[in-house]
Amino acid sequence: MDEYPAPYGDGLGVLVVGTAATPFRASAPDLSVSGASVPVVLVDSGAPDVPPGVEVVRIGEDVGRGAAINRAVAAFPPGVGLVAAAPADLDWPDGVLAALCAAARRHPRAGILAPRVVGPDGLPVPSTHPLPRPLGAVLRRTWPPAAGVDAEGPVGWSSAPALLLRRTALDSVDGFDPRYPGRFDDLDLADRLDRAGWLTVHVPSVAVVYEPVVRPDPAAARRYLADRGPRPVRELLRPSMRS
Repeated sequence: MDEYPAPYGDGLGVLVVGTAATPFRASAPDLSVSGASVPVVLVDSGAPDVPPGVEVVRIGEDVGRGAAINRAVAAFPPGVGLVAAAPADLDWPDGVLAALCAAARRHPRAGILAPRVVGPDGLPVPSTHPLPRPLGAVLRRTWPPAAGVDAEGPVGWSSAPALLLRRTALDSVDGFDPRYPGRFDDLDLADRLDRAGWLTVHVPSVAVVYEPVVRPDPAAARRYLADRGPRPVRELLRPSMRS
């Protein structure tokens, strides 16, 4: 990772991604982290009810979470160097944002920081995973299992719905890849950040409550493998990606 002056400050911004089907109801009781107000940007394709004081970036179409985040991050002023991204129907418990920002200071090489995830029933939802090895995934036809992580520190990637993103790290890899409109956008980003020298850090001392919806997306898995596998694997997967 090349050393160069960070173009951004150490401020925090909250980015909420929603659509007309998931109206804005995200709450952040600690939006005065360290006594300073936190700007909130909603990027969506037609959410009907938006609270006052929330800046809205309307796209007009469903471009996928990653592409929406890329467009909206530019709406934050240069003083915002950390961006917390979450879906519109996520509630931020007290203290989560402050704890993630504190962890970002402890881990200056962290490009992504993620909390624990628990379901509405209070049970843990697996959200930390090792980075898959493409050829092994093809041969076994499986992805690496979720890993239980109890201590704060680097992991391969996180599927948590709420992520704290370092803006300088995003810039270094050109943000999310818009070719992943559904699943694996977070995996692809974590892998590219890892290759650029950044870390994904799990912060288990805080948790968000979320009920994940599993949507199989074999095309996204094939694209991930085709992007990274040896040439014979890429050639094998490309016809199925075009179908």
